[in-house]
Amino acid sequence: MARKQHLRQFLGNSLWSGLSTVARAVSGLAVNKLFAVYYGPQGITLLAHFQNLIALLTQLPNGGVNIGLIRHLAQPSPVSQQYRAYFWAGFFLNVLTFIGGAVAVMLFPGFFLERFGEMLLFQGGPVRVWLLLGLFVLLLLHLFWLSLLLARQALNWYVWLSLLSSLVSVSATWWAVGRLDLPLALVLYLTGQAIGGLAGLAVVLYKGLIPTWRFKLPATVVHDLGKYLVMAMATLVGAKLVDFVVREMAIREFSVLETGLWQSAVKISDSYTMVYISVLGMVYYPKIASLLPQPQALREYVRSIFFLLSPAVALALLVFWWQRDFFIQLLFHRDFLAARDLMDYQLLGDFLKMTAWVLSYIVTVQARVKLYILTQLVSGVVYVALVAWLMPLLGLDGLPMAHALRYGLYLVFHLILFRSYFTAS
Repeated sequence: MARKQHLRQFLGNSLWSGLSTVARAVSGLAVNKLFAVYYGPQGITLLAHFQNLIALLTQLPNGGVNIGLIRHLAQPSPVSQQYRAYFWAGFFLNVLTFIGGAVAVMLFPGFFLERFGEMLLFQGGPVRVWLLLGLFVLLLLHLFWLSLLLARQALNWYVWLSLLSSLVSVSATWWAVGRLDLPLALVLYLTGQAIGGLAGLAVVLYKGLIPTWRFKLPATVVHDLGKYLVMAMATLVGAKLVDFVVREMAIREFSVLETGLWQSAVKISDSYTMVYISVLGMVYYPKIASLLPQPQALREYVRSIFFLLSPAVALALLVFWWQRDFFIQLLFHRDFLAARDLMDYQLLGDFLKMTAWVLSYIVTVQARVKLYILTQLVSGVVYVALVAWLMPLLGLDGLPMAHALRYGLYLVFHLILFRSYFTAS
């Protein structure tokens, strides 16, 4: 009975997240298509690199601080002292972590900005620098507002804000491609998020989610959010930075064009995994957070969702593999059909990854900081080592094979860690 109730609740809430998830997925696919048609494989490589750079700058604020806010702002009233303390602590930590990331990029421009051309930043005077920083700040605000709406389960406003930012992103990209140089087209891609930052401010003011100013931040509040920040730092190094480094390795081993073929397989993967992780983030994560005080109910819920999603994901990926030629041409261009053979191990790795995420989210919500850091860093190191080993031996095929092996090990580890969730209590 409990299992049926869990499934009904999960599927019902997933419908709420469906609109924003589909909007983001369609937006991402449209942007990929535009860059593929107008700039070819080189455009896909640099688009992926630029999106990775955005992720590096926003991982600590959004993947750390905001994740903690979703948990700690879900229960207290917006007029309570607890809400006020967590809100302003989260806001200031967002600012500080973003500044730290921006400084790191400026200190190593040759590594982070080389592929886009440093001219993007350093030619055109301070106006261009401030404009780019302004877009990133508005992106940061957009993500912060979304976390507030998600914490308060204001899914209707969350959906409309996501739809707006997706529409503007696609519109700005559609106007820019073919008219501007590739680096400037990448900058225009950010404008959708900028609009989301401004529109989101109006929404949270209307909803009364911004409390009165608080300068003093309790140490316990900073400590609570700091746990998630430390975990996000592990993800920053073990996932986001690793992805950036691996792409650099591929570009140096092959070329920007050949790397673009591999990146087309990765971009397709990112599109459907984004849909999957959005459902997990909006429905699954808040639910398991609420069940933390009830260990038995938590185990039953996780087990139910695991056995619901695993076969569903396997079936969906098999259909995608069967029609991969069609999807490659639909989402990119026929020039990218050379990437079809790369999809085999890419899809296998995606199945292993998406299955493991159902379990790895438990580590996050339980704030098991040391374990989370260990798994992220070890996973990243293993991936780089596998790429360094397989890429010279197998060429481009070594990249998706390394992806599959990495997440095979990742899934096995989490199955062992949470084996009690699958045994009779």
